Amino acid sequence: MLFKSEGQKQLEALIDDLVRSHLRGAARNSPEGRAEICGQMAQLAEELLDAGKERAVRGARRYQSPLYLALPPHARSEMDRMVAQALS
Repeated sequence: MLFKSEGQKQLEALIDDLVRSHLRGAARNSPEGRAEICGQMAQLAEELLDAGKERAVRGARRYQSPLYLALPPHARSEMDRMVAQALS
């Protein structure tokens, strides 16, 4: 059974929020809203890395949201770029 840390779960929830932000009618469906999510992700990733929890960040980098395939191709590539940048 796979156990995830609380930090990894929080990062994955932010990734899900980012995917939802690309969907039509989403609450944060704007560049500013997506930038806010990425900022939260980067801050949490930095806190986890400072706490020595690299495994949580690595796990979140591999995470693929169930909604990801519903995105159009251009949104997928933008999302991939944003996640990679926030978790680097």
